[in-house]
Amino acid sequence: QRRVHGVSLLGDFELIRCRLINDRFYHFDTCFMALDQSTALWYPQAFDEDTQQEMKRHGVELIPVSQSDADNFVCNGIAVGDTVILPSGCDSTKLILEERNWKVKECEMSEFLKAGGACQCLVMKLWDF
Repeated sequence: QRRVHGVSLLGDFELIRCRLINDRFYHFDTCFMALDQSTALWYPQAFDEDTQQEMKRHGVELIPVSQSDADNFVCNGIAVGDTVILPSGCDSTKLILEERNWKVKECEMSEFLKAGGACQCLVMKLWDF
C-alpha cells in the first residue's frame, strides 16, 4: 500500500493495478509499451482477464503484438517523439507502426534478450520533478 501511495506522488493520474500471469513476461515493460498518451503496444496474453478488461476501459488505443514479437520483447522498446526503437526481428509490429506513420529504428538485441531485456533496459531516464 505504501508503494501505491508513493507512485501517486509523481502526478495526477489514475493507477491501474496489473496482474501478470505469464512467467516469460515478468515485468510490465516486457509486455506493455506506451507510444504516446493515447496509444500503446501490448501483449494481452501476459495479463489476467480482469487486467485486460480494466486496461481496455481507459481510452488508450491498445495495439496487440504477435506472440513472436512479444517473445522478442518488442514491448521493451522506446518511443521518442514519432520514432520507435525496437529490437530487430519484430517485423509484424514494425509494419503496424509504419502503417500508422511511426518511424521505426531497429537495434540488434540478441545478447540482451538472453538476459531477459531489450532496448528499454539500456536507457537511463532522467526526470525533472
